[in-house]
Amino acid sequence: MLNIDHKEKIAFLDCTLRDGGYYTNWDFDDGLLDDYLEKAGKLPIDFIEIGYRSKTITDYRGAFYYSPKFLLEYCKGKTDKKFAIILNEKEIQLQDLDELLNPCKGLISLVRLAVAPSNLSRVVELAENIKARGFLVSVNLMYASKWQDNLYLEKSLKRLNTILDYFYVVDSYGGMHPSEVAEVFRKLKGILDTSLGFHGHNNIEMALINSLTALNSGATIVDGTITGMGRGAGNLKTELFLTILHQKYGVKVNFDILNELSDLFLEVKKEYGWGTNLPYMVSGAYSLPQNEVRGQVKKRFYSLNAVISEVGEIGIVEKNQSIPFLNKKKDINEFLLIGGGKTPQKFFGVIREFLRKNPEIGIIHSSSKNIEVFADLANFQIHCIGGMEMNRLQHKLTLDQLKSRIFVVSRKKNSAFNFPEVYKNHIRRISEGNFQDRYELSATAMAVDIANFYKANMIMLIGYDGYDYGATKEELELFKENQCIFDAVETEGMQIFSVTSTKYEITTRSIFSLI
Repeated sequence: MLNIDHKEKIAFLDCTLRDGGYYTNWDFDDGLLDDYLEKAGKLPIDFIEIGYRSKTITDYRGAFYYSPKFLLEYCKGKTDKKFAIILNEKEIQLQDLDELLNPCKGLISLVRLAVAPSNLSRVVELAENIKARGFLVSVNLMYASKWQDNLYLEKSLKRLNTILDYFYVVDSYGGMHPSEVAEVFRKLKGILDTSLGFHGHNNIEMALINSLTALNSGATIVDGTITGMGRGAGNLKTELFLTILHQKYGVKVNFDILNELSDLFLEVKKEYGWGTNLPYMVSGAYSLPQNEVRGQVKKRFYSLNAVISEVGEIGIVEKNQSIPFLNKKKDINEFLLIGGGKTPQKFFGVIREFLRKNPEIGIIHSSSKNIEVFADLANFQIHCIGGMEMNRLQHKLTLDQLKSRIFVVSRKKNSAFNFPEVYKNHIRRISEGNFQDRYELSATAMAVDIANFYKANMIMLIGYDGYDYGATKEELELFKENQCIFDAVETEGMQIFSVTSTKYEITTRSIFSLI
Protein backbone atom coordinates (compact mmCIF):
# COMPACT_ATOMS: atom_id res chain seq x y z
CA MET A 1 0.00 0.00 0.00
CA LEU A 2 1.00 3.59 -0.61
CA ASN A 3 0.86 6.55 1.74
CA ILE A 4 -0.14 10.11 0.98
CA ASP A 5 -0.49 13.35 2.98
CA HIS A 6 -3.72 12.37 4.71
CA LYS A 7 -1.91 9.29 6.12
CA GLU A 8 -4.58 6.87 4.93
CA LYS A 9 -3.54 3.84 2.93
CA ILE A 10 -3.66 4.46 -0.82
CA ALA A 11 -3.99 1.74 -3.44
CA PHE A 12 -3.01 1.99 -7.10
CA LEU A 13 -4.72 0.02 -9.87
CA ASP A 14 -3.19 -0.36 -13.32
CA CYS A 15 -5.83 -0.96 -16.01
CA THR A 16 -3.61 -0.98 -19.12
CA LEU A 17 -4.92 -4.32 -20.38
CA ARG A 18 -8.55 -3.24 -20.06
CA ASP A 19 -8.51 0.45 -21.03
CA GLY A 20 -5.71 -0.06 -23.54
CA GLY A 21 -7.83 -2.71 -25.19
CA TYR A 22 -9.91 0.02 -26.83
CA TYR A 23 -6.98 0.49 -29.19
CA THR A 24 -5.96 -3.15 -29.73
CA ASN A 25 -9.49 -4.60 -29.69
CA TRP A 26 -8.43 -6.32 -26.46
CA ASP A 27 -5.68 -8.32 -28.15
CA PHE A 28 -2.17 -8.25 -26.65
CA ASP A 29 0.76 -10.35 -27.81
CA ASP A 30 1.82 -13.10 -25.42
CA GLY A 31 5.34 -11.68 -25.24
CA LEU A 32 4.08 -8.22 -24.33
CA LEU A 33 1.73 -9.71 -21.73
CA ASP A 34 4.53 -11.71 -20.13
CA ASP A 35 6.80 -8.68 -19.95
CA TYR A 36 4.01 -6.49 -18.60
CA LEU A 37 3.07 -8.91 -15.83
CA GLU A 38 6.66 -9.60 -14.86
CA LYS A 39 7.62 -5.92 -14.64
CA ALA A 40 4.36 -4.67 -13.14
CA GLY A 41 4.81 -7.34 -10.49
CA LYS A 42 7.96 -5.53 -9.31
CA LEU A 43 6.36 -2.10 -9.05
CA PRO A 44 4.17 -0.52 -6.32
CA ILE A 45 0.93 -1.53 -8.07
CA ASP A 46 -1.76 -3.05 -5.87
CA PHE A 47 -4.24 -4.29 -8.48
CA ILE A 48 -3.81 -5.27 -12.12
CA GLU A 49 -7.07 -5.11 -14.03
CA ILE A 50 -7.00 -7.94 -16.55
CA GLY A 51 -9.91 -6.70 -18.64
CA TYR A 52 -13.64 -6.86 -19.06
CA ARG A 53 -15.61 -9.96 -18.19
CA SER A 54 -18.35 -9.92 -20.81
CA LYS A 55 -21.17 -11.89 -22.33
CA THR A 56 -20.72 -13.05 -25.90
CA ILE A 57 -21.36 -10.46 -28.63
CA THR A 58 -21.39 -10.84 -32.41
CA ASP A 59 -18.47 -8.51 -33.22
CA TYR A 60 -14.92 -9.68 -32.67
CA ARG A 61 -13.26 -8.79 -29.37
CA GLY A 62 -9.97 -10.17 -28.08
CA ALA A 63 -9.19 -12.22 -24.98
CA PHE A 64 -9.06 -9.27 -22.59
CA TYR A 65 -12.65 -8.33 -23.41
CA TYR A 66 -13.82 -11.70 -22.11
CA SER A 67 -11.04 -12.57 -19.61
CA PRO A 68 -11.66 -16.33 -19.88
CA LYS A 69 -10.59 -18.59 -17.05
CA PHE A 70 -7.52 -19.93 -18.86
CA LEU A 71 -6.26 -16.34 -19.31
CA LEU A 72 -6.82 -15.54 -15.65
CA GLU A 73 -4.98 -18.70 -14.64
CA TYR A 74 -2.13 -17.88 -17.01
CA CYS A 75 -1.77 -14.37 -15.58
CA LYS A 76 -2.00 -15.69 -12.03
CA GLY A 77 1.02 -17.88 -12.73
CA LYS A 78 3.09 -14.86 -13.75
CA THR A 79 2.69 -12.58 -10.72
CA ASP A 80 1.37 -12.53 -7.19
CA LYS A 81 -0.37 -9.17 -7.68
CA LYS A 82 -4.10 -8.96 -6.97
CA PHE A 83 -6.27 -9.02 -10.07
CA ALA A 84 -9.41 -7.10 -10.97
CA ILE A 85 -11.97 -7.42 -13.74
CA ILE A 86 -14.75 -5.03 -14.70
CA LEU A 87 -18.36 -5.66 -15.69
CA ASN A 88 -20.39 -3.29 -17.81
CA GLU A 89 -23.60 -2.96 -15.80
CA LYS A 90 -25.83 -2.09 -18.75
CA GLU A 91 -24.98 -5.38 -20.48
CA ILE A 92 -25.64 -7.83 -17.65
CA GLN A 93 -28.46 -9.08 -15.47
CA LEU A 94 -28.39 -10.73 -12.07
CA GLN A 95 -28.83 -14.17 -13.66
CA ASP A 96 -25.59 -13.66 -15.66
CA LEU A 97 -23.36 -13.55 -12.59
CA ASP A 98 -22.97 -17.32 -12.21
CA GLU A 99 -21.59 -17.64 -15.71
CA LEU A 100 -19.41 -14.55 -15.46
CA LEU A 101 -18.01 -14.85 -11.94
CA ASN A 102 -17.90 -18.52 -10.94
CA PRO A 103 -14.80 -19.11 -13.13
CA CYS A 104 -13.11 -16.13 -11.42
CA LYS A 105 -13.16 -17.51 -7.88
CA GLY A 106 -9.68 -17.82 -6.45
CA LEU A 107 -8.26 -15.84 -9.37
CA ILE A 108 -9.85 -12.40 -9.08
CA SER A 109 -9.83 -10.25 -5.95
CA LEU A 110 -11.80 -7.17 -7.11
CA VAL A 111 -14.90 -6.97 -9.32
CA ARG A 112 -15.71 -3.51 -10.61
CA LEU A 113 -19.08 -2.41 -12.00
CA ALA A 114 -19.05 0.38 -14.60
CA VAL A 115 -22.40 2.17 -14.38
CA ALA A 116 -24.03 5.29 -15.79
CA PRO A 117 -25.55 7.67 -13.19
CA SER A 118 -29.05 6.99 -14.51
CA ASN A 119 -28.64 3.29 -13.66
CA LEU A 120 -27.12 3.61 -10.21
CA SER A 121 -30.22 2.29 -8.45
CA ARG A 122 -30.06 -0.88 -10.57
CA VAL A 123 -26.54 -1.71 -9.47
CA VAL A 124 -27.34 -2.25 -5.78
CA GLU A 125 -28.59 -5.83 -6.16
CA LEU A 126 -25.68 -6.72 -8.45
CA ALA A 127 -23.17 -5.35 -5.94
CA GLU A 128 -24.84 -7.27 -3.09
CA ASN A 129 -24.68 -10.51 -5.04
CA ILE A 130 -21.04 -10.03 -6.05
CA LYS A 131 -20.05 -9.21 -2.49
CA ALA A 132 -21.81 -12.35 -1.24
CA ARG A 133 -19.60 -14.39 -3.58
CA GLY A 134 -16.52 -13.28 -1.68
CA PHE A 135 -15.11 -10.63 -4.03
CA LEU A 136 -14.12 -7.09 -3.22
CA VAL A 137 -16.63 -4.84 -5.01
CA SER A 138 -16.31 -1.44 -6.63
CA VAL A 139 -18.90 0.71 -8.37
CA ASN A 140 -17.36 3.01 -10.98
CA LEU A 141 -19.86 5.83 -11.60
CA MET A 142 -19.18 7.34 -15.03
CA TYR A 143 -19.55 10.81 -16.58
CA ALA A 144 -18.50 12.70 -13.45
CA SER A 145 -18.14 15.99 -15.34
CA LYS A 146 -21.91 15.90 -15.92
CA TRP A 147 -22.93 15.10 -12.37
CA GLN A 148 -23.00 18.80 -11.46
CA ASP A 149 -25.21 19.15 -8.40
CA ASN A 150 -26.94 15.83 -8.94
CA LEU A 151 -25.48 13.68 -6.24
CA TYR A 152 -29.01 13.00 -6.62
CA LEU A 153 -29.16 9.30 -6.10
CA GLU A 154 -28.39 9.68 -2.42
CA LYS A 155 -30.71 6.82 -1.49
CA SER A 156 -28.86 4.40 -3.78
CA LEU A 157 -25.51 5.69 -2.59
CA LYS A 158 -26.45 5.07 1.03
CA ARG A 159 -27.60 1.54 0.21
CA LEU A 160 -24.28 0.88 -1.53
CA ASN A 161 -22.39 2.31 1.44
CA THR A 162 -22.82 -0.91 3.40
CA ILE A 163 -21.81 -3.13 0.45
CA LEU A 164 -18.91 -1.58 -1.42
CA ASP A 165 -15.20 -1.70 -0.85
CA TYR A 166 -14.64 1.17 -3.30
CA PHE A 167 -16.80 3.81 -4.96
CA TYR A 168 -15.11 5.41 -7.98
CA VAL A 169 -15.52 8.84 -9.51
CA VAL A 170 -14.92 8.33 -13.25
CA ASP A 171 -14.08 11.38 -15.36
CA SER A 172 -15.21 9.67 -18.56
CA TYR A 173 -14.78 12.74 -20.76
CA GLY A 174 -11.46 13.76 -19.22
CA GLY A 175 -12.71 17.31 -18.80
CA MET A 176 -12.91 17.93 -15.05
CA HIS A 177 -10.93 20.65 -13.31
CA PRO A 178 -9.32 20.13 -9.90
CA SER A 179 -11.88 22.34 -8.15
CA GLU A 180 -14.67 20.19 -9.59
CA VAL A 181 -12.94 16.99 -8.46
CA ALA A 182 -12.54 18.38 -4.95
CA GLU A 183 -16.21 19.41 -4.80
CA VAL A 184 -17.45 16.01 -5.94
CA PHE A 185 -15.38 14.27 -3.28
CA ARG A 186 -16.57 16.72 -0.64
CA LYS A 187 -20.18 15.81 -1.44
CA LEU A 188 -19.50 12.08 -1.58
CA LYS A 189 -17.75 12.11 1.79
CA GLY A 190 -20.92 13.59 3.23
CA ILE A 191 -22.86 10.54 2.02
CA LEU A 192 -20.45 7.58 1.90
CA ASP A 193 -18.17 5.95 4.44
CA THR A 194 -16.75 3.49 1.92
CA SER A 195 -13.35 4.04 0.31
CA LEU A 196 -13.41 6.42 -2.64
CA GLY A 197 -11.48 6.12 -5.90
CA PHE A 198 -10.72 8.19 -8.99
CA HIS A 199 -10.35 7.15 -12.63
CA GLY A 200 -9.20 10.04 -14.82
CA HIS A 201 -8.92 10.52 -18.55
CA ASN A 202 -6.46 12.92 -20.09
CA ASN A 203 -8.37 14.87 -22.75
CA ILE A 204 -7.35 18.26 -21.36
CA GLU A 205 -4.21 16.85 -19.71
CA MET A 206 -5.64 17.08 -16.20
CA ALA A 207 -5.41 13.38 -15.33
CA LEU A 208 -2.41 13.80 -13.02
CA ILE A 209 -3.51 16.92 -11.15
CA ASN A 210 -7.06 15.56 -10.87
CA SER A 211 -5.78 12.28 -9.44
CA LEU A 212 -3.62 14.09 -6.91
CA THR A 213 -6.55 16.36 -6.05
CA ALA A 214 -8.73 13.28 -5.55
CA LEU A 215 -6.16 11.84 -3.15
CA ASN A 216 -5.94 15.09 -1.22
CA SER A 217 -9.76 15.16 -1.11
CA GLY A 218 -10.08 11.72 0.42
CA ALA A 219 -9.66 9.14 -2.37
CA THR A 220 -7.83 6.01 -1.32
CA ILE A 221 -7.41 4.37 -4.74
CA VAL A 222 -6.58 5.74 -8.21
CA ASP A 223 -6.20 4.17 -11.65
CA GLY A 224 -3.56 4.58 -14.33
CA THR A 225 -2.19 2.89 -17.44
CA ILE A 226 1.30 2.45 -18.84
CA THR A 227 2.11 5.45 -21.08
CA GLY A 228 -1.52 6.54 -20.54
CA MET A 229 -2.77 3.91 -23.01
CA GLY A 230 -6.53 4.04 -22.89
CA ARG A 231 -9.82 4.90 -24.49
CA GLY A 232 -9.83 8.11 -26.49
CA ALA A 233 -7.17 10.48 -25.20
CA GLY A 234 -6.00 7.96 -22.63
CA ASN A 235 -5.53 7.88 -18.89
CA LEU A 236 -3.26 8.95 -16.07
CA LYS A 237 0.22 7.65 -16.92
CA THR A 238 1.24 4.99 -14.44
CA GLU A 239 4.91 5.87 -14.78
CA LEU A 240 4.24 9.57 -14.18
CA PHE A 241 2.13 8.89 -11.11
CA LEU A 242 4.69 6.50 -9.64
CA THR A 243 7.43 9.07 -10.28
CA ILE A 244 5.47 11.72 -8.36
CA LEU A 245 4.84 9.29 -5.50
CA HIS A 246 8.53 8.52 -5.32
CA GLN A 247 9.63 12.15 -5.46
CA LYS A 248 7.01 13.57 -3.10
CA TYR A 249 6.24 10.72 -0.76
CA GLY A 250 9.26 8.42 -0.88
CA VAL A 251 7.41 5.44 -2.38
CA LYS A 252 9.97 2.85 -3.51
CA VAL A 253 10.05 2.55 -7.30
CA ASN A 254 12.52 0.57 -9.42
CA PHE A 255 12.94 3.11 -12.23
CA ASP A 256 14.93 0.79 -14.47
CA ILE A 257 12.02 -1.66 -14.52
CA LEU A 258 9.50 1.16 -14.90
CA ASN A 259 11.48 2.53 -17.84
CA GLU A 260 11.64 -0.88 -19.52
CA LEU A 261 7.89 -1.28 -19.09
CA SER A 262 7.18 2.18 -20.47
CA ASP A 263 9.42 1.53 -23.49
CA LEU A 264 7.46 -1.63 -24.32
CA PHE A 265 4.23 0.32 -24.64
CA LEU A 266 5.85 3.26 -26.40
CA GLU A 267 6.61 0.76 -29.17
CA VAL A 268 2.92 -0.22 -29.25
CA LYS A 269 1.97 3.47 -29.30
CA LYS A 270 3.80 3.90 -32.62
CA GLU A 271 1.13 1.69 -34.18
CA TYR A 272 -1.98 2.96 -32.40
CA GLY A 273 -1.13 6.55 -31.52
CA TRP A 274 -3.17 7.18 -28.38
CA GLY A 275 -2.94 10.46 -26.55
CA THR A 276 -4.77 13.74 -26.62
CA ASN A 277 -5.32 16.04 -29.60
CA LEU A 278 -7.59 18.97 -30.33
CA PRO A 279 -10.79 16.94 -30.99
CA TYR A 280 -10.26 15.08 -27.70
CA MET A 281 -9.56 18.37 -25.94
CA VAL A 282 -12.85 19.75 -27.25
CA SER A 283 -14.73 16.63 -26.15
CA GLY A 284 -13.21 16.92 -22.68
CA ALA A 285 -13.83 20.63 -22.29
CA TYR A 286 -17.49 20.30 -23.30
CA SER A 287 -18.19 16.80 -21.90
CA LEU A 288 -18.91 15.35 -25.34
CA PRO A 289 -18.41 11.68 -26.26
CA GLN A 290 -14.75 11.68 -27.22
CA ASN A 291 -14.76 8.98 -29.86
CA GLU A 292 -17.84 10.49 -31.48
CA VAL A 293 -16.20 13.92 -31.77
CA ARG A 294 -12.97 12.49 -33.14
CA GLY A 295 -14.82 10.10 -35.42
CA GLN A 296 -16.95 12.86 -36.94
CA VAL A 297 -13.93 15.06 -37.51
CA LYS A 298 -12.03 12.21 -39.17
CA LYS A 299 -14.94 10.56 -40.96
CA ARG A 300 -16.78 13.59 -42.27
CA PHE A 301 -14.11 16.28 -42.12
CA TYR A 302 -16.38 17.93 -39.60
CA SER A 303 -15.69 21.40 -38.29
CA LEU A 304 -14.69 21.71 -34.65
CA ASN A 305 -16.27 25.16 -34.67
CA ALA A 306 -19.55 23.46 -35.52
CA VAL A 307 -19.08 20.78 -32.87
CA ILE A 308 -18.51 23.43 -30.21
CA SER A 309 -21.39 25.57 -31.45
CA GLU A 310 -23.72 22.61 -31.29
CA VAL A 311 -23.15 22.35 -27.55
CA GLY A 312 -25.54 25.30 -27.36
CA GLU A 313 -28.50 23.82 -29.25
CA ILE A 314 -30.52 27.06 -29.05
CA GLY A 315 -27.85 28.89 -31.00
CA ILE A 316 -27.99 26.29 -33.74
CA VAL A 317 -31.77 26.46 -34.00
CA GLU A 318 -31.66 30.22 -34.33
CA LYS A 319 -29.04 30.04 -37.05
CA ASN A 320 -30.99 27.38 -38.91
CA GLN A 321 -34.19 29.39 -38.72
CA SER A 322 -32.53 32.27 -40.54
CA ILE A 323 -31.77 30.10 -43.60
CA PRO A 324 -34.50 29.92 -46.30
CA PHE A 325 -36.01 26.59 -47.25
CA LEU A 326 -35.11 24.89 -50.50
CA ASN A 327 -37.67 25.55 -53.23
CA LYS A 328 -38.00 24.36 -56.81
CA LYS A 329 -39.25 25.57 -60.14
CA LYS A 330 -39.82 22.05 -61.43
CA ASP A 331 -39.32 18.41 -60.54
CA ILE A 332 -36.10 16.66 -61.54
CA ASN A 333 -36.58 12.99 -62.35
CA GLU A 334 -32.96 11.85 -62.36
CA PHE A 335 -29.91 12.78 -60.32
CA LEU A 336 -26.26 11.80 -60.50
CA LEU A 337 -24.97 11.63 -56.92
CA ILE A 338 -21.24 12.33 -56.68
CA GLY A 339 -19.21 10.84 -53.83
CA GLY A 340 -15.61 11.46 -52.84
CA GLY A 341 -14.03 8.40 -54.49
CA LYS A 342 -11.60 8.33 -57.40
CA THR A 343 -13.87 7.10 -60.20
CA PRO A 344 -15.14 10.55 -61.30
CA GLN A 345 -11.53 11.50 -62.07
CA LYS A 346 -10.88 8.15 -63.74
CA PHE A 347 -13.97 8.42 -65.96
CA PHE A 348 -13.69 12.18 -66.49
CA GLY A 349 -14.37 12.21 -70.24
CA VAL A 350 -17.28 9.78 -70.44
CA ILE A 351 -19.10 11.32 -67.48
CA ARG A 352 -18.92 14.79 -68.96
CA GLU A 353 -20.10 13.48 -72.32
CA PHE A 354 -23.02 11.68 -70.66
CA LEU A 355 -24.10 14.82 -68.79
CA ARG A 356 -23.76 17.07 -71.86
CA LYS A 357 -26.12 14.74 -73.70
CA ASN A 358 -28.51 14.72 -70.75
CA PRO A 359 -28.72 18.30 -69.46
CA GLU A 360 -31.95 17.52 -67.62
CA ILE A 361 -30.10 15.23 -65.15
CA GLY A 362 -29.34 17.02 -61.92
CA ILE A 363 -26.07 16.67 -60.03
CA ILE A 364 -25.85 16.34 -56.25
CA HIS A 365 -22.42 16.59 -54.63
CA SER A 366 -22.05 14.84 -51.28
CA SER A 367 -18.35 15.76 -51.25
CA SER A 368 -16.26 18.61 -52.58
CA LYS A 369 -13.50 16.31 -53.81
CA ASN A 370 -14.65 15.93 -57.44
CA ILE A 371 -16.10 19.36 -58.16
CA GLU A 372 -13.59 20.13 -60.93
CA VAL A 373 -14.93 17.26 -63.06
CA PHE A 374 -18.33 18.97 -63.27
CA ALA A 375 -17.27 22.62 -62.99
CA ASP A 376 -18.47 24.08 -66.32
CA LEU A 377 -21.44 21.81 -67.11
CA ALA A 378 -24.90 23.26 -67.69
CA ASN A 379 -26.65 20.68 -65.50
CA PHE A 380 -28.32 21.92 -62.32
CA GLN A 381 -25.89 21.33 -59.45
CA ILE A 382 -26.55 21.24 -55.72
CA HIS A 383 -24.08 20.73 -52.86
CA CYS A 384 -24.59 19.01 -49.50
CA ILE A 385 -22.70 20.99 -46.88
CA GLY A 386 -21.50 19.49 -43.65
CA GLY A 387 -18.50 20.14 -41.51
CA MET A 388 -15.68 21.86 -43.36
CA GLU A 389 -16.95 21.33 -46.91
CA MET A 390 -17.55 25.04 -47.36
CA ASN A 391 -13.91 25.79 -46.65
CA ARG A 392 -12.98 23.56 -49.56
CA LEU A 393 -15.71 24.70 -51.89
CA GLN A 394 -14.93 28.38 -51.77
CA HIS A 395 -11.48 27.71 -53.20
CA LYS A 396 -12.81 25.57 -56.06
CA LEU A 397 -15.71 27.57 -57.53
CA THR A 398 -15.54 30.80 -59.48
CA LEU A 399 -18.20 33.47 -59.04
CA ASP A 400 -19.68 32.57 -62.44
CA GLN A 401 -19.96 28.91 -61.44
CA LEU A 402 -21.48 29.87 -58.13
CA LYS A 403 -24.43 31.68 -59.69
CA SER A 404 -26.27 28.52 -60.73
CA ARG A 405 -25.54 26.46 -57.60
CA ILE A 406 -27.38 25.78 -54.36
CA PHE A 407 -25.77 24.77 -51.06
CA VAL A 408 -27.93 22.76 -48.68
CA VAL A 409 -27.18 22.52 -44.96
CA SER A 410 -28.56 20.07 -42.44
CA ARG A 411 -31.95 20.82 -40.95
CA LYS A 412 -30.67 20.05 -37.47
CA LYS A 413 -26.92 20.61 -37.36
CA ASN A 414 -25.82 23.73 -39.17
CA SER A 415 -22.07 23.90 -39.59
CA ALA A 416 -22.29 26.34 -42.49
CA PHE A 417 -23.19 29.56 -40.73
CA ASN A 418 -19.74 31.03 -41.46
CA PHE A 419 -20.28 31.08 -45.23
CA PRO A 420 -18.51 33.87 -47.09
CA GLU A 421 -20.93 36.68 -47.85
CA VAL A 422 -20.96 35.94 -51.57
CA TYR A 423 -22.44 32.47 -50.91
CA LYS A 424 -25.20 33.45 -48.53
CA ASN A 425 -27.91 33.96 -51.13
CA HIS A 426 -27.34 30.39 -52.28
CA ILE A 427 -27.72 28.59 -48.93
CA ARG A 428 -30.89 26.58 -48.28
CA ARG A 429 -32.23 23.97 -45.87
CA ILE A 430 -34.81 21.21 -46.35
CA SER A 431 -38.13 21.46 -44.55
CA GLU A 432 -38.50 17.67 -44.32
CA GLY A 433 -36.04 14.83 -44.57
CA ASN A 434 -36.68 11.26 -43.48
CA PHE A 435 -33.14 10.11 -44.17
CA GLN A 436 -31.60 13.00 -42.24
CA ASP A 437 -33.81 12.05 -39.30
CA ARG A 438 -32.11 8.65 -39.31
CA TYR A 439 -28.59 9.75 -40.30
CA GLU A 440 -28.46 13.40 -39.39
CA LEU A 441 -24.72 13.91 -39.98
CA SER A 442 -24.64 12.05 -43.29
CA ALA A 443 -24.15 13.95 -46.54
CA THR A 444 -25.46 10.89 -48.40
CA ALA A 445 -28.68 11.01 -46.36
CA MET A 446 -29.00 14.71 -47.12
CA ALA A 447 -28.50 14.00 -50.84
CA VAL A 448 -31.28 11.37 -50.86
CA ASP A 449 -33.63 13.80 -49.12
CA ILE A 450 -32.82 16.40 -51.77
CA ALA A 451 -33.62 13.90 -54.52
CA ASN A 452 -36.90 13.08 -52.79
CA PHE A 453 -37.70 16.80 -52.53
CA TYR A 454 -37.38 17.09 -56.32
CA LYS A 455 -39.53 13.94 -56.71
CA ALA A 456 -36.75 12.04 -58.43
CA ASN A 457 -37.35 8.43 -59.37
CA MET A 458 -33.72 7.57 -60.11
CA ILE A 459 -30.37 8.14 -58.40
CA MET A 460 -27.18 7.20 -60.22
CA LEU A 461 -24.02 6.96 -58.13
CA ILE A 462 -20.42 7.66 -59.00
CA GLY A 463 -17.55 8.20 -56.60
CA TYR A 464 -19.06 5.76 -54.10
CA ASP A 465 -16.26 3.30 -54.69
CA GLY A 466 -16.05 1.66 -51.26
CA TYR A 467 -12.77 0.93 -49.49
CA ASP A 468 -9.88 -1.42 -50.01
CA TYR A 469 -8.21 -3.63 -47.43
CA GLY A 470 -6.68 -1.52 -44.68
CA ALA A 471 -9.55 0.96 -44.41
CA THR A 472 -9.70 2.88 -41.15
CA LYS A 473 -12.36 2.32 -38.52
CA GLU A 474 -14.02 5.59 -39.53
CA GLU A 475 -14.03 4.63 -43.20
CA LEU A 476 -15.62 1.27 -42.41
CA GLU A 477 -18.30 2.98 -40.30
CA LEU A 478 -19.04 5.37 -43.16
CA PHE A 479 -19.20 2.47 -45.61
CA LYS A 480 -21.70 0.64 -43.40
CA GLU A 481 -23.82 3.75 -42.97
CA ASN A 482 -23.92 4.45 -46.72
CA GLN A 483 -24.84 0.82 -47.40
CA CYS A 484 -27.78 1.11 -45.00
CA ILE A 485 -28.94 4.24 -46.81
CA PHE A 486 -28.70 2.61 -50.24
CA ASP A 487 -30.63 -0.43 -48.98
CA ALA A 488 -33.35 1.81 -47.58
CA VAL A 489 -33.64 3.77 -50.84
CA GLU A 490 -34.25 0.56 -52.76
CA THR A 491 -36.78 -0.59 -50.18
CA GLU A 492 -38.72 2.64 -50.53
CA GLY A 493 -39.03 2.23 -54.28
CA MET A 494 -36.58 4.70 -55.77
CA GLN A 495 -34.27 3.27 -58.42
CA ILE A 496 -30.63 3.54 -57.37
CA PHE A 497 -27.52 2.14 -59.02
CA SER A 498 -23.83 2.85 -59.51
CA VAL A 499 -22.58 3.70 -63.00
CA THR A 500 -19.07 2.40 -62.22
CA SER A 501 -17.76 -0.60 -60.32
CA THR A 502 -18.14 -0.37 -56.56
CA LYS A 503 -17.57 -2.39 -53.41
CA TYR A 504 -21.04 -1.48 -52.16
CA GLU A 505 -23.70 -4.16 -52.53
CA ILE A 506 -25.82 -2.30 -55.03
CA THR A 507 -26.97 -2.66 -58.64
CA THR A 508 -24.38 -1.47 -61.16
CA ARG A 509 -24.67 -0.31 -64.75
CA SER A 510 -21.85 0.77 -67.00
CA ILE A 511 -21.61 4.49 -67.71
CA PHE A 512 -20.58 3.47 -71.23
CA SER A 513 -23.91 1.76 -71.83
CA LEU A 514 -25.82 4.94 -70.95
CA ILE A 515 -24.35 7.20 -73.64
